[in-house]
Amino acid sequence: MTYATVLYALCLATTCYSAEIPSSLQKCNRKDGNFDKCLVSAIDDALSKSANPVKEIGLGTLEPLDVPSLVIGEGSGAVAFQQNYRDIKISGFSKVKCSKADMNFDTKVLTLDCKTPLVRMDFHYEINGKLLVLPIKGDGPGFIEMDKLRLEVSFALEEYDKKGKKHYKVASTKLVLTPQLMRFHLENLFDGDKALGDNINQVLNENWSEVFSDVKTSYEEAFGQIFGSILDNVLKKVSTREIFGDA
Repeated sequence: MTYATVLYALCLATTCYSAEIPSSLQKCNRKDGNFDKCLVSAIDDALSKSANPVKEIGLGTLEPLDVPSLVIGEGSGAVAFQQNYRDIKISGFSKVKCSKADMNFDTKVLTLDCKTPLVRMDFHYEINGKLLVLPIKGDGPGFIEMDKLRLEVSFALEEYDKKGKKHYKVASTKLVLTPQLMRFHLENLFDGDKALGDNINQVLNENWSEVFSDVKTSYEEAFGQIFGSILDNVLKKVSTREIFGDA
């Protein structure tokens, strides 16, 4: 899977100077006894304000999140086609609530367990292949919705020095996505043949669990790369001391 376009776009809005977290955002100190609880609250607070960019710390607008292009690879079962998306707008992150946030300073791993009522991807798609045993072909607008989506994500971090200050960077990201329901709507399937298009959309929605399971890893890799890039942009600008307080 190629993420170059995504990463380039997410990095455009950032520069590499050290910054302080603005007073409008909550801060936590690792020495506090309720640090993990504070971290959950701080993340929820930041995400609730994600419709507005926080340029001081390299955080762009996340509601909606604009992604120029995304490729979901072909599955090994039901989804015998590559999913090519462009001009993507992802909404729903401002409603994310985390039940767990753990920063292990020994292993340098940040772990989050969060949920959101709905994530929606609006896009222009291009696909050509087979869905289950049926042909599927189209090029046009569409959307995918994930209801009651659980996001379990862990960021492996590395520490480095920049201009006399300690910073973290994201070395790798692991993400598990668990939706309770998915809805698909693809327009202009089969060059606008309504009967065939309606049939394929119905098949997608009736078999959403099997469809998602077949390409789940690709979705998790794609979204994990996006989340890792967003966090990395912040970590480049804000020192570990500014984010987590003194060790």
